[in-house]
Amino acid sequence: MSEPDASRPDGHSYDVETELLLWWEDYYLPVFEYVLPKMGDLPGKRVLELGTGTGGTATLLAKKGASVVGIDLLPFRLDEAKDRVKHHNVSDSVDFSLMDATHLAFPDNTFDFVISKSVLVFTEHSLTAKECYRVLKPGGKAIFVENMQHHPAVKLYRKFFLKYSQELHYFSLSDIEAITVEFDGMEHREFHLLSLGALFWQKVIPISIFYRWTLQTLKSVDRYLLRLFPFLKRICWITAMICNKEV
Repeated sequence: MSEPDASRPDGHSYDVETELLLWWEDYYLPVFEYVLPKMGDLPGKRVLELGTGTGGTATLLAKKGASVVGIDLLPFRLDEAKDRVKHHNVSDSVDFSLMDATHLAFPDNTFDFVISKSVLVFTEHSLTAKECYRVLKPGGKAIFVENMQHHPAVKLYRKFFLKYSQELHYFSLSDIEAITVEFDGMEHREFHLLSLGALFWQKVIPISIFYRWTLQTLKSVDRYLLRLFPFLKRICWITAMICNKEV
């Protein structure tokens, strides 16, 4: 099921360093503002990040006190990630390994959290979910932030500019339900319906003030529409799934 808004009632964002979101910062920010409160206090917690890339999320979580292991299949990305955590003075809190998310080389019940961003679309969803469930400690959570299938503008962009996207398994609401089966419970929220329209003022006619105003306005409209018409979730761009392993 979906949850109420986890953002602060005063409208201010949680402490998320947008530089560490790496790309599409404005669009991932509300996702992380939803996800991070679900993780609670991180000091003393062990976190596994799938597809760590250049280490932005791993660095963000380490700066909040977590002990993080980041895995990826690209060695040069891991080299960049090591440089990033060193730059942010959290090298002692983060380890990186070359590893496949569908075959995790960790014992059962190892991590308090597993987190990923745009990783499951490259894998067989259920196989990755099973592995994440296995390595989670009882009471742990797996957090999957993934791209969805049916946003009309994104779908058009993929067709003409991302040829490899035909090989990926983007999420539908039924795919989200299939992930639910692999865990003991789940909540999820979908993001970005009309707000992508703000990119006109960033990518086509770059006018920063118009971009910022349009983005904030359309994000507010999105929240209203998704509350009023829940069926519109299926054509959002991003989903964030919080999956639980019972104690």
